[in-house]
Amino acid sequence: MAAKKKAASAAKTPEKPKLTEVFNEIEKPYTLRNFKDGDLIPLLRILRKLGLKSFKKAFLQITDGKSIKEVGIDVVLDMADIMIEALDSEKAADDIYNLYSSLSGIAVKDIKEMEFGTLPMMILDSFQAARNTTFFMVLAKLL
Repeated sequence: MAAKKKAASAAKTPEKPKLTEVFNEIEKPYTLRNFKDGDLIPLLRILRKLGLKSFKKAFLQITDGKSIKEVGIDVVLDMADIMIEALDSEKAADDIYNLYSSLSGIAVKDIKEMEFGTLPMMILDSFQAARNTTFFMVLAKLL
């Protein structure tokens, strides 16, 4: 009898959504284009200012032939976190705003005026997008 109650209560308890599912369901006031060759130099400039060693773990996994999905959300979040942290330190803030202005087609001044948290969402989107896996694999080989 107790087993039936546990089974019934387990059936009623909804599964918690995964972080990526919740993140993907947030309505975003932007769309990002794929990275292209013209983004390589600005991205390298940002990575150099932030310290390439900070990104070493993620890039090493990507060069091993793993996709962003295989590397996992944790590594992607680590990469995004390093960039988001740089916004606070002003190390590369202007370069980051300029890159995401280019990726989104939204002026830097308008990005700065968007709802709180929009730029970090843009950064997370760009790093987790499967369409950018090849770009990161090539970038990793250059480092």
